[in-house]
Amino acid sequence: MSLSDSPFVNRLNTNYVPSESEILQIRALLVDPMDELARVDSQIEVLEITLGQLKERRAVLQEPIDAHRALISPMRLIPHDVLLEIFFACLPTKHNALIDHNEAPLLLGCICRHWRDVTYSTPMLWSSIHIPFLHYLSTPSNILLGLEKIVAGWLARSATCPPSVSLFDFANRVESNPTLKDHPIVLQLLAVSHRLHRLGLAGDAEFLRPLLRLGPEDVPLLKRVQVETMAYQMVPSMNILRAPTLEDVKLASALGDPLSLPLQWSQLTSLRLQCYECRDGVSFGGGLDFDGALDVLRKCPNLEQCEIEVTKSSAHLGLTRDLPPIILPRLHNLLLGGWHFLLENWSYDLVAPNLRFIQIGQDNIIPSGLNCLRADIDPIRFTLTGLHEFLQSFPMISHLRLTSAQPPPDFLDDEFIGLLCSPHNLCPMLTDINLWSESSSRRSPYMRSVRFSDAAVLAFIKARMAMPIPLRRFRVQFARPMVLDIMPELQSFISDGLQITLEYPPQSKFMAQDGLAGPRSMVY
Repeated sequence: MSLSDSPFVNRLNTNYVPSESEILQIRALLVDPMDELARVDSQIEVLEITLGQLKERRAVLQEPIDAHRALISPMRLIPHDVLLEIFFACLPTKHNALIDHNEAPLLLGCICRHWRDVTYSTPMLWSSIHIPFLHYLSTPSNILLGLEKIVAGWLARSATCPPSVSLFDFANRVESNPTLKDHPIVLQLLAVSHRLHRLGLAGDAEFLRPLLRLGPEDVPLLKRVQVETMAYQMVPSMNILRAPTLEDVKLASALGDPLSLPLQWSQLTSLRLQCYECRDGVSFGGGLDFDGALDVLRKCPNLEQCEIEVTKSSAHLGLTRDLPPIILPRLHNLLLGGWHFLLENWSYDLVAPNLRFIQIGQDNIIPSGLNCLRADIDPIRFTLTGLHEFLQSFPMISHLRLTSAQPPPDFLDDEFIGLLCSPHNLCPMLTDINLWSESSSRRSPYMRSVRFSDAAVLAFIKARMAMPIPLRRFRVQFARPMVLDIMPELQSFISDGLQITLEYPPQSKFMAQDGLAGPRSMVY
């Protein structure tokens, strides 16, 4: 009998307990099926033995087949120049190559003998290197020697190519380890200084001194230099800034008067300055005030990108000076940051027809892909008059962000936003505006925020939407509850594509347990 016809089908998978007679009946029912199961198991065992034998035979056949197919692999047929292009595409683009066997170029030499021969015989693959720091007082000597050998071999493989080198080491200081003055890696870089193309240095000023003192004859090909030292260290004379081909400079150090740096200012295309004013809490006359930052711009007519941090205050800040205009025909990005200035007025004549991004008083990342003028402004850096004059000076602003990490000034009120309601006043090209405070989400609703009323925001949006160039995006962040719901009156604009974001703090909720865990709670 087949078990499908069993009289116990309805009892299966239940808690039914059969009687003694039913147990005998079930055992009789299982005799034939269990014999059939044994026959199937026997067949499976035979087939598994046969399958194992076939797999062994297949492996014996597969090995020579794979070896022969490898001879006709498409990668073997790639011309040498195409293979090199593939290798070059594997190199990092946002930083120098790392000493890491999981990344190019070291990884390329681990694939096969042919790739290793190609990789190690192509100097351009070794034309950049980032040298990380090691603690020289605590790292085993064999590891230190290993790093020195890797760097030496790397620089040797670059042959005559102008290398790009970055050395980051804030872990070691000469005053605690005098042997660093003649460090082998620094000596290796000195040996190839005549062909250095880009050089990034960060660390102890005394440790970097031999490289900073290189003269124009030592670095005739140097186009980019970056130097960052500890804020309390006075940097020694940087003769390296006299390099005749230098175009890109980034300095974050205690430099004394930045305007006296031995740079060929007129040939710079990129400049980033963060010049500290004091050492061990004592001022030594360094740093830049806001007017000094603009004096730097005036010396660099070919700048395309500039970032300057204002690091000291100025008694005459914002006062009109009888100076020529600042003409920067190639400038795309301008960032003037720091917390040491308040612009009471904007009397500076800045002519930059290709400007795409200007930032005053913050520290953000430069946006990419801009084809119009965007202004990111911290209103804390301005008085009302200064901000008004600034916006009048840049009528081509289409994207405006007024953001701050601190409570915004009182003048960001209905009167201010009213100035933006007419194209004859401010920003006739404005399409995107963002008004908010980065810290508002962490503040009490009763603390100061933008003082625009809901009615003023509604009037502003309606006025701008009636202009020849209407708004596309509007965002404002309040630290107060909503007073007037303006969204119903804006639905027609939203249907036409206007993006509106109005952010209010969440309403307070009644919490019956508030205060129970407080310091004055009492238990009865």
